Amino acid sequence: MLALLVNALLAFSATGRRAKFDAMVASVTLSPRAIEFIDSEKQRLLFKGVLAASEQPMVVNAFAIVYEDLGPVRVAGDLIAKQLSKVATSANERAAASGDVAALSALAASRNLFRLVDSDASGSLDRDELLRSPVLLDRIRAEGESDQAAVERFMSSADTDDDGQVSFVEFASAAASEPRLQMADLALDAALRAASESQGVAIGGGSGGGKRSMFGRKAPGERFDDMLAECAVWEAQLDCTPDACDLPGDDDGGGGGDGDDRMLLVLKGAFAGSRCAQISDALRVCYLEYSPLRLGGDLIFKLLKRIVASQIASQRP
Repeated sequence: MLALLVNALLAFSATGRRAKFDAMVASVTLSPRAIEFIDSEKQRLLFKGVLAASEQPMVVNAFAIVYEDLGPVRVAGDLIAKQLSKVATSANERAAASGDVAALSALAASRNLFRLVDSDASGSLDRDELLRSPVLLDRIRAEGESDQAAVERFMSSADTDDDGQVSFVEFASAAASEPRLQMADLALDAALRAASESQGVAIGGGSGGGKRSMFGRKAPGERFDDMLAECAVWEAQLDCTPDACDLPGDDDGGGGGDGDDRMLLVLKGAFAGSRCAQISDALRVCYLEYSPLRLGGDLIFKLLKRIVASQIASQRP
């Protein structure tokens, strides 16, 4: 009788955690349009990853199992989701206020020029940064106008909250009303994309966290890249493909079973997520920027490594 009671309580607890997880995901799932109204590039990557994951039940189920079963990850996830839900609310409000497709197009087109001018990568522009950008000055300066006067005029138009800084959304809105600036923006966007493709790197990207620690351990960025690469190796070793993966485990999204069965579902979700650029980019941001999630990620990787070794051994004749 006691065992039955304990099992019932555990089942109830798991159900409650899943409901909380689903509500948390819903609170940070934004439309592509609303995501464009987020100033922070890293936060945009996170929200794009959430949106992409929400369309893959296997990935959602894997995240839910990790949330339910690993307390440290659950605590860290709750804190981060609380922060991001505020960002989501603000983005939805901005998107609703914009009201037209032209505003969204201006946001997307202005991204690379803003990055170029934002020399300290703070996410906002000040007067000094504007004055140091020849490309920007050439496009906003009227005939016979000094650089200083052009910047002051641009600031008075763009800095709508009068805080002395121009956020990305403010910059894009101002760019939409400056035809010459908009033309420069589109040209620069094409040039930067061509350069990035020829060099094999993403715009505004880079490995991130590339320096090794004082003890010689690989930096977080390198460790994440190694884990992602090993995930692809596991997938090949277990003969899993995007269309078929014959590992044990129930794929109906229930997430039941014992610990190993649940970790097999996490493994399948990891395979699906690693094949999606938006999801892997978002996970990379989490791993680099949130140390509690980094520790959780290392733990999950070790657990999956054990599961993979067990599956490979069981397949040997």
